[in-house]
Amino acid sequence: MPNRDGSLKDSDRVALSIMLDRIIPVEDHEKVPSKFGILDSVIELNSTNDTSKNGFMKVVEALSLDMMAHAVGGFAALTEEQQIQSIRSIEISLPEELNVVLQATRHAYYEHPDTPDRPINFDSEDEIFGKVLTEIKSTERR
Repeated sequence: MPNRDGSLKDSDRVALSIMLDRIIPVEDHEKVPSKFGILDSVIELNSTNDTSKNGFMKVVEALSLDMMAHAVGGFAALTEEQQIQSIRSIEISLPEELNVVLQATRHAYYEHPDTPDRPINFDSEDEIFGKVLTEIKSTERR
């Protein structure tokens, strides 16, 4: 849970770094977001306005309040599949907020000079996240 002043605790930073690794699919384990230290860029991108900052903080709080993570000693103690499941549940309950974090993460990651090129679209089978909000919007149009 973030500090009252909005700063992140070390445990929040660890959980966020792991989350960034889970939301950007990579084939080469040496190309995961945490290897490039983009967390500060993601935090900065999510601090540009109140909407993105509030959304970001809701995601951080949701990560720290995850009951499954509490049962095993924190988000980092979960298996990779459990971490993905936890992030999916956050996306289902906070689709717009997670989308803000996802967009900032994609921007920070693909702008880094040592990462692969940005995909033309994010609709591939490898992409796990970012589809809930799209599904909600397409259902609303019907």
